[in-house]
Amino acid sequence: MSRIITFLGQAGVGHTPIAIATAKWFAQRQQRVLLITHSPNPTAELLLNMPLTAQPQVIAPKLEAVQLQTTVLLEQSWQELKDLISLYVPIPSFSEEVYPGELIILPGFDSVLAFNALRQCYMSGDYDVIIYNGRGDLETLRLLGVPDVLDWYFKRFRQVFEALDLSKIAESIAGPIASALITTNVDTKKLERELNRIREWIAQGVAVVNDPQRLTAYLVTTDEPSAIAEARWLWGSAQQVNLRVSGVLAANPQSELSELEHAFAPLMVNALPKFCSEDWDAIVDALPDFMAAVAIPEPLIIDIDQRQVQIFLPGFTKKQVKLTQFGSELTIEAGDQRRNIFLPPELRGQPIQSGKFEAPYLVVSF
Repeated sequence: MSRIITFLGQAGVGHTPIAIATAKWFAQRQQRVLLITHSPNPTAELLLNMPLTAQPQVIAPKLEAVQLQTTVLLEQSWQELKDLISLYVPIPSFSEEVYPGELIILPGFDSVLAFNALRQCYMSGDYDVIIYNGRGDLETLRLLGVPDVLDWYFKRFRQVFEALDLSKIAESIAGPIASALITTNVDTKKLERELNRIREWIAQGVAVVNDPQRLTAYLVTTDEPSAIAEARWLWGSAQQVNLRVSGVLAANPQSELSELEHAFAPLMVNALPKFCSEDWDAIVDALPDFMAAVAIPEPLIIDIDQRQVQIFLPGFTKKQVKLTQFGSELTIEAGDQRRNIFLPPELRGQPIQSGKFEAPYLVVSF
């Protein structure tokens, strides 16, 4: 079973050298490793002392590396997109008038395309471990939260889409001729196959994100107050996309480690030495045992007997958390994100009796 490891923390605290060191750690243990860096800047190339390309290349025994480039990813995805659109849009000249090399990148494309590339690498089965070196901020969390978000939208709107009568809509807007064209051109079997494929793709993504054995994150911080605060905020924000955090990597701490241990309890804190590009062994040897099982808090606990829902939200204060109930769901707002929690049948339709933030948990009683 493959696994993905990524890192969260304030910019400038050392994500890239720690990601490279982690990749080396696994390669030394004969794991097939792919290091993915999602940044066009040359930092990773300078540290590795070699140029990176948009295709995986061997940089050491058992270790490959790739630099995701949005322009290349867009071109690679274009044919797949054309094939999908052609199922439903009868425009013969569509594929001839738009060329992949001329496509302009819109805001948000980076995350969508990077997630698809990460998914393809994971599903290939070519690697035991994938080290994803992203920005390590809220954008990374939104990227990793894509399956969970799509799962919610699919569940909420699938029945609406299935109930739509396209021919009637077309007739009401443009008359019976449009209705006849729609009915003729839409292949409902193809549409159902695509919906099933999307459903399977979402289910696979949700299963990976929800399993700490397959996807986990580590917080990277220094002992500076601002770095600690941001790492704690990202820790709580990770819970909003159901991403488990397995530990803390403290880069060259100058103060007592007990202060960091208190700030991130119950996570284990590992102190890393000051990075020197000529001495990778020092930082590799200081890394935790990534293969050891660790006890980490669950992002969500539903206790039907106690009629309670407990949401783990470290790093937040009471004022930063908002709770709302919509029908059979709870909506939690924190970390500039919303998380919708489907309630089990035993709690659906039941009014909230109390919602208390008892750090680091939001406890909802019915």
